[in-house]
Amino acid sequence: MLKKLFKYEWKYFWKVPTAINLFLAIMTVIGIISLASPFWSLDIAGMDIMLGLSIFFYILAIAAGSIAVTACIAIRYYKNVYTDEGYLTNTLPVTARQIILSKLSVGMIWSLITSAAVLISVFSLVYTAILSSQDLDIIYEVLREFPSFLRIFKEETGMSLLIFLLLGLIQLFLSTAFSILKMYTAVALGQLFSRHKVAGAILWYIGEYVVFEIITSFIQNIPAPSFSSGLFSVYISAGFYSSLGDFLLPSMLSSIFFTLIFGGGLYFLTEHMLKNRLNLD
Repeated sequence: MLKKLFKYEWKYFWKVPTAINLFLAIMTVIGIISLASPFWSLDIAGMDIMLGLSIFFYILAIAAGSIAVTACIAIRYYKNVYTDEGYLTNTLPVTARQIILSKLSVGMIWSLITSAAVLISVFSLVYTAILSSQDLDIIYEVLREFPSFLRIFKEETGMSLLIFLLLGLIQLFLSTAFSILKMYTAVALGQLFSRHKVAGAILWYIGEYVVFEIITSFIQNIPAPSFSSGLFSVYISAGFYSSLGDFLLPSMLSSIFFTLIFGGGLYFLTEHMLKNRLNLD
């Protein structure tokens, strides 16, 4: 039944995120053509202002697209579970776990697709700008220096690039799920309000954000100080950390661990609210 729910959720949800990512792709193509043209090298008054405004609106567009996809995920969960649609959804022969997992998996996929689209867009424009202004192929330079980079990376961090990327990928998946579960939990807790449930969900989300920021700051300062604090060098000289790898690997592992723990807590709270505290009034 979970597979059927996933297919139904995907069929219903794909249109808006696809349109957003298509819009981003069109903007990227226009940006590449613009940067590859000699227009920006013309000696025209106000050219710097035009370039600054173009960059500003581009950043605004990709930020708006990312936020729009995130908002669609939250709105879809709220409408399909806790509004009039919820009467149908919650009478289906499925469990609360299947409902949450189907929506969470679709939300994660589209969040990751959008993030990848944003990264590709930014890289494409930066690459085109560098190639146009300096006639420097950064891809060629990176490939040429890649063996040296791998050796230096392992010496500095104490782990291979493959392990680093694998841990980063795990953290990316967990962080994406955690972000979505924060919204799901806020929506579920917002139903505890007798009136203004949407406003209640927003308040719960703000509360979650503040609490987790405080917890994250506290946890990060336990295993290791941040680079920006200037204390990392003190810890090295004191013998607590002998290299970047002594700091980086434990930091990544602890981040994965706590994201998994907190994400699991949010999931079970969301499931509990859906199973035992469902309120469709």
